[in-house]
Amino acid sequence: MRKRLKLEIEKTFLQKSFDIAGILFLLSSFVYVLLKWSILSEQVPIHFDTSGNPDNWGPKIMLLVLPFIGTFIWIGLSILERYPQVYNYIVGITEENAAVQYRSAVTLIHFLKNTIAIMFAFLTRESFLIGSGEQEGLSTGLLPLFLTIILGSVVLYIIQSVRRR
Repeated sequence: MRKRLKLEIEKTFLQKSFDIAGILFLLSSFVYVLLKWSILSEQVPIHFDTSGNPDNWGPKIMLLVLPFIGTFIWIGLSILERYPQVYNYIVGITEENAAVQYRSAVTLIHFLKNTIAIMFAFLTRESFLIGSGEQEGLSTGLLPLFLTIILGSVVLYIIQSVRRR
């Protein structure tokens, strides 16, 4: 395997702001659960069917798993963001296109990590509302919305990457 050019891709102001939003959403999901812990029932939904209805329940401590998973993914993707030379690309990387391809790929990873963080924060709140009896299932359109955003961003990245060979 040929060694790729190493470039440092600086974050834009917008990316830094999105990082702050992702972190705030994750932190708020922890705080939300801890503040509402005493009114939470002993059983919370831990899995949902395709319609958004809970189909498996577990102890309320499981509600903290969602923000932990979101945080773990956020940290992992933050580390990965720093090493675009190790990514797999659909186009060949050359000295001429490395900066553009790296920037595009880092932007995708950055967008995904924060979108996933926000999604886990929303899922934590939704699970709490269901577990406390305030709601019967996930809000209509929540998961399709996040899946569309995530898959749409990947498709847009692929199109942009091919155009900018």
